[in-house]
Amino acid sequence: MAMLVDEKYYKGVAGMLDALPERVIRYRLPDLTVTYCNVAWAAGHHLEPAQVIGRSVHELLSTAEKVGLELQLSRLGPDNPLLADETARPAPNAPGQWVEWVDQYLSGPDGAEVLAVGRDVTGRHIAELNLAASEARFRDLADKSADVVWRFVMEPHPHFDYISPSVENILGYPPSMFLGELAPFLDILDDEGRALIAAALQGKPMPERHDFRYRTAAGTTVIGEMQTTSISGGLQGVSRDVTELRSLQANLAALALRDPLTGLANRRLLDELLEAGLAHAQRDGLTLAVAYIDLDGFKKVNDTYGHDAGDAVLCETARRLLASVRTADLVARLGGDEFVIVYEPNQSGSEGMIARINEALAVPINVSATVAVFCQASVGYADTRTAGRDASALLAAADAAMYDTKRARTA
Repeated sequence: MAMLVDEKYYKGVAGMLDALPERVIRYRLPDLTVTYCNVAWAAGHHLEPAQVIGRSVHELLSTAEKVGLELQLSRLGPDNPLLADETARPAPNAPGQWVEWVDQYLSGPDGAEVLAVGRDVTGRHIAELNLAASEARFRDLADKSADVVWRFVMEPHPHFDYISPSVENILGYPPSMFLGELAPFLDILDDEGRALIAAALQGKPMPERHDFRYRTAAGTTVIGEMQTTSISGGLQGVSRDVTELRSLQANLAALALRDPLTGLANRRLLDELLEAGLAHAQRDGLTLAVAYIDLDGFKKVNDTYGHDAGDAVLCETARRLLASVRTADLVARLGGDEFVIVYEPNQSGSEGMIARINEALAVPINVSATVAVFCQASVGYADTRTAGRDASALLAAADAAMYDTKRARTA
């Protein structure tokens, strides 16, 4: 009765194994004689299970499967009884299908055997192949890019796992310097860049676009505009050398607020700084003054000696005005031969400002090796005690005072 129960049990197990899509086979060691296989394994060879049992498994395998079998048997044994083949193998008689095998070493009274189970991994294997091809295309394009293409991963520790060769052209360091460890990259960043990276490592989001400043191998500074995209497990992006572009933009910004001839503040910057100065003076109870300056005889210099001589007069006037004021004072050119100085008359160093301006501009100006011209200045003064704290009114009062000075001189 017990034998009937056991037979029924094993038939049930065999039926269950035959219903599985996985390929199952059992064979003896060392002769590799098959003692069992399920329907799926036999069908993969266009056979029935009865046609397989008793034969050597080696004669039934494809070339690729034989390579996998020999590799597995070289490592499988009592000390390593369960072993997965890390390589997907092409299925026999089924082009385009791939099988992954797991082998178990079994000890028994009749000797050792191997139980092998093969699982169809075609979908995963094709995805891995596509991913590998995509990675190859990515590296091929990135390696040829003039910009620096990079990928940053967090595991097993934060590090770059790819940086394109162009980094050496831009920074002077080989890509290998930055792979594996983050410290060499941090070492060439400025303080702002290191702080941004530290914040990102603590979980704060990286900006999609940001300028980093790097110290090159030659000791110069390069500005790289980094564009960043989140990927699974890290970030990837492109860094472009924008050093010359940023320099040009800074120069253009300066030109928007500076007189291109003298380098002094222009009317736009004067308006902004005068408003800020008035707000500060009102908050702290201070007096703010404006000196309005016009060069007498400037038109005659232009008419007689030409515009180059006139430009020389304006540049030397600007230099002398800057030398007459404190560094905290503002000197601006409004246009033509008109200049403005904004200062706090009650502060140390501001005493006698008008006298110093007149003295500085009373000295003739050399416009060539043989020609010196004299452009006496008419200076008007106004401050917040008499003209109030409106910027336009303060400038208008100083301008009116300047014309009073000019009329009194010609009267």
